[in-house]
Amino acid sequence: MRFNLSTHIFAIIIFVCMMPVGNSMLVSHESEIQDSLICDTIDLLSFNGSLANESVHEQVDMGPRTPGSNGSHSLRMYLVDHLRGWDLTLQNHQYKELNFTNVEAVYNSGMGNVVVLMAHYDTRQLADSVLSNNESPPDGANDGASGVAALLELGRIIPELGLNHEIRLVFTDAEDQGNLDESKNVTSIPWAAGSQRWVENLSQTEIDDISSLIVLDMIGDKDLNFGKTIPANDTLWEITQRLSIMMGLVDSETDCDGQLGEPVFDISDVIYVTDDHVPPHHAGIPVMNIIDVKYGSDEVLSGHWHTENDTIDKVSAESLEKVGKLVELGLRLGLWSGSNSTSNDSASNSNISTNDSISDVSIESEENSYRLMIGLFVFLFILISSLAGAWVIFAEKQG
Repeated sequence: MRFNLSTHIFAIIIFVCMMPVGNSMLVSHESEIQDSLICDTIDLLSFNGSLANESVHEQVDMGPRTPGSNGSHSLRMYLVDHLRGWDLTLQNHQYKELNFTNVEAVYNSGMGNVVVLMAHYDTRQLADSVLSNNESPPDGANDGASGVAALLELGRIIPELGLNHEIRLVFTDAEDQGNLDESKNVTSIPWAAGSQRWVENLSQTEIDDISSLIVLDMIGDKDLNFGKTIPANDTLWEITQRLSIMMGLVDSETDCDGQLGEPVFDISDVIYVTDDHVPPHHAGIPVMNIIDVKYGSDEVLSGHWHTENDTIDKVSAESLEKVGKLVELGLRLGLWSGSNSTSNDSASNSNISTNDSISDVSIESEENSYRLMIGLFVFLFILISSLAGAWVIFAEKQG
């Protein structure tokens, strides 16, 4: 992934201006769910951070998972073995001389709206900051393995949730191969190439059926702290903020137990990041990227990021579980699909209630209409203010 400072500054201004207009139909579904139901559902969450952390170790033990490598092949076989009961497809692609493979797992195929959970499994071909004499790839414990581990643990528990809609787990290859120095015998291709190819293979009907796409990347940092990344669907972040507060993940906000939350989700932080969520966003899919871009540093995308320091000792089961349970909570409540599915007293005996689908038009189109209205309002405000100012100056001169 990549961070752009100038884009970041302008993006914050744009985001603040757009905040009042992100009221797609997902908001009405989300607002119908009472805090008491959210809190009751939190008690049912079963995502196991320890199991996810074991997966991080197992992935790192495979060695570098660079596109086309033996480690990459081992990882794909690992996914196949851990997602039995899901419909799996391997999608082969090529960019320049680099061969790469996306893996997609589908559950509840053809049922209701589609929720896509995405993570990249490739590791970078070469560390940007080499700490030894050997020019080698980073382990990718956090940047790669953590997102995959979370998706696999979600894949383990999703069949038990009794969901009434389709779920896709998409493991992208070739996300992390941008801006490489090709003089060092590596192949540099655009960021998020795997996600781009995945989107290009979707029909327009498939795109229209996706109610949300959530990317999980770099979520295992022991010092977990993530903010709102853009581009994104505002409503998905509104839902995430509410759930995070109830789970005690937002500093100075009261959780279900009446306690002040910890500083995990910084709701005031807005950062533009180029990652796997960008190609789906451009295709009109409502997206959100949960990513901790301050990994081993207070600065964005520095510290351990893309270095040989991205090792398993920097990853914790607690961080993985916090993010995993956040996503699971949205699934159980039907908020990612807009269906308001709710669980009964146990995950194995779920009672699903379904409201209308999100909208007959895409969320993105609806948001654009509101943004156009706000833009027109701002233009008229500036015009009227300018005319009023000119009139005052004219009156004073005539006075």
